[in-house]
Amino acid sequence: MSYLLSIIIPVFKAESFIKKCAHSLMQQSLRDLQFIFVDDKGNDESISILKEVISEYPARANDVLILENSENLGASESRNLGLQYAEGNYVTFCDADDWIDTDATETLIKHILALNVDILWTDFFLSHRSTESVQTQRCVETPEQCVKALLEERLHGALWNKIYRKELFDSNNIRFPSGRDVWEDLYTNVRLFYFAQKVAYLPRAFYHYVQYNSASLATIRNEKQLADIIANTQSTIDFLHDVGAEEPFKDQIQILKLASKQTLLFSTDRKSFRKWRELYPESNDDILRFKQLPLHLRFLGKAASMKLWPLIDAWIFMKRAKNIFSKSGNIAG
Repeated sequence: MSYLLSIIIPVFKAESFIKKCAHSLMQQSLRDLQFIFVDDKGNDESISILKEVISEYPARANDVLILENSENLGASESRNLGLQYAEGNYVTFCDADDWIDTDATETLIKHILALNVDILWTDFFLSHRSTESVQTQRCVETPEQCVKALLEERLHGALWNKIYRKELFDSNNIRFPSGRDVWEDLYTNVRLFYFAQKVAYLPRAFYHYVQYNSASLATIRNEKQLADIIANTQSTIDFLHDVGAEEPFKDQIQILKLASKQTLLFSTDRKSFRKWRELYPESNDDILRFKQLPLHLRFLGKAASMKLWPLIDAWIFMKRAKNIFSKSGNIAG
């Protein structure tokens, strides 16, 4: 059986969110839709809750697949498994802790068919517990300009506010990087946009990107995840080199290098600042023009690149002191 659109949803530790997500998917106004949920072995009640929701929509039963990883393999492998079973002419993605408007898939399919493009992307909602804001994703509608915007963090690297022609994955052998689950979306999107012939932007928001899931991968930055970011950054740079596109994107590559190591500047440990200085040192001179980073952190990066360690130490001391006073105030309160 073939579908117009397949939605791939990795499921991992989402028991507090999967119900709303699943209802929003089952209630889509588009009928010609395949749902592929991939159980990534979170050892919670996510899949049980998911099955309960699906049982409320018997008309959708034949259109739902629940696949199962042998063990916890991560979002990249889960999406790769989903792509193996995707029967849609087009494919999109959803995270199990987010949700989408009821008319999302119907509107996206209507526009991508009318425009006959390989990729269509949209704005999205940034959803906090009590507030929500629209994140505008306007960009010049050419593949090259979109790749530049992705590398410079002007276009969000996420998968979930985009719909893709499935053939774009298959004909270019594009899959997600196995075992590397941070910036895996950027890694993949750069390739997809690079090989796309025609792309378009729809200035509407449908996707609600939840910001209050403490278990979400996007909220955590440990050594493994930083290593994933650097590995996916380097793979992206290597890809552009291999296809002979390194020169046209040279300025954006410098920004990408800075973005990949930016979390080290949020540290209260001098070792992190040394690591920042030593990682992609050829990008350090561009730190002041990395406008996505707050100005004070750009200056700290500049200080680290110049080995102004007394200045770094003074900043670390002040930040630690502020954290101590903040904690003591919370305890007293």
